[in-house]
Amino acid sequence: MQTISLPYGDGVQTASLPDGLCIQNIESPLIPVEKSLEELLEHAMEHPWGSQKLDEMAKPDDTVVIVMNDHTRPGPNALIMKALMTRLEKVGIPDENITVLFATGSHRAPTEAEARKIMGDEYYERIKSVAHDCRDDANMVNLGNTPDGTPIYVNKIITECSLLITTGLVAPIHTAGYSGGRKSILPGVAGLKTLHVHHSFPIYQYEPAMGYIYGNPFHEIALSAAQVAGVRFIVNAVQDPHKQFFDFVAGDLTVAHAVGVAMCKEVSEVKIPRRGDIIIASPGGFPRDIDLYQSQKALSVSEKICNPDCIFIEVAECRDGYGEETFHRWMVEGKNPRDIIDRYAEEGFNVGNNKAFNYARALEKGRVIIVTDKISKESLQEAKLESAATLQEAVDIALKAKEGTDPVISVMAQAANIVPVIEED
Repeated sequence: MQTISLPYGDGVQTASLPDGLCIQNIESPLIPVEKSLEELLEHAMEHPWGSQKLDEMAKPDDTVVIVMNDHTRPGPNALIMKALMTRLEKVGIPDENITVLFATGSHRAPTEAEARKIMGDEYYERIKSVAHDCRDDANMVNLGNTPDGTPIYVNKIITECSLLITTGLVAPIHTAGYSGGRKSILPGVAGLKTLHVHHSFPIYQYEPAMGYIYGNPFHEIALSAAQVAGVRFIVNAVQDPHKQFFDFVAGDLTVAHAVGVAMCKEVSEVKIPRRGDIIIASPGGFPRDIDLYQSQKALSVSEKICNPDCIFIEVAECRDGYGEETFHRWMVEGKNPRDIIDRYAEEGFNVGNNKAFNYARALEKGRVIIVTDKISKESLQEAKLESAATLQEAVDIALKAKEGTDPVISVMAQAANIVPVIEED
């Protein structure tokens, strides 16, 4: 027997498969990081790309806004916060001149415990923090339009400062190619009026776009919006497929982010010989599998490497259930996957319905089995998804369905951070 193991929440799910099956383990080599995160971050702060150092740029009377990722984006946020504050304190900027804005995009606000973890206890107590709410039109400001005509509505907090700093994480993502950089502004602190246009067709890409960044309108328009917003300094961690933060980039919004993307591309692209008939994928455990909404990223990667009539097995704990009510409602209300897709094309983006489109798109390519013990089988069936309480149960279902064939089984334990490149293509 052959054993496979994939992250699930804070633990793992395992399954045994008969010998003789063709199993592709899709992963990149684990390269040890020889320097500490503190050393890597300090080097990045002292050698920014395309800009002055932060402590050379900042002035004592500056009003500062630091945009930080929310609880759904894992990263060394507290470490970055400390590095920024050390330099702002050195310049002499008082605490009352500094605000942290959580870039929630269309997600819920962080809890107090989550906010403390992001900022670190010391700075949570000292520095004012606010969670962005894309639905709060009263707190949005219009900055005009991007060159393509997309309206730029952003949280007014970022327009009321003299020094706008964004922080984030560079990793593959299924919409913009790679995360980080401009994404802190759009979608991070953008209003729903902007998200509706930016996250709808034709800007929103129909097929998954991991690794596709330059020439991708989803990226290009977000970059234009961030440039208009006046981001002056960024700090981004760069992550590999094993969830290691192996470097940092700091400096200019465009230049530093491009350097981070090049670093990430080098370690995230994985060549595989052929497409799969059964694809088993995890987004990488908690917090990436906190709910079904976030876990969808693993399914997007699976779609890129599937054969027709594929069976997708998504290993995701989903301790917060579906994670978004509109997403759940659309999955239930749709008569079939095509109905959901057509509805999205007609109505465009609203908070949550894009994930319904994503799942529907995968369902048109095959069956989708969710491995979770946190959402009931009946609830998943209502949403047109199949259920398995364990990975072994899901594997048994898939192998029975493919009985009499010679299926290629692809396994991705860290699917959210992989950019697969198929050699046979």
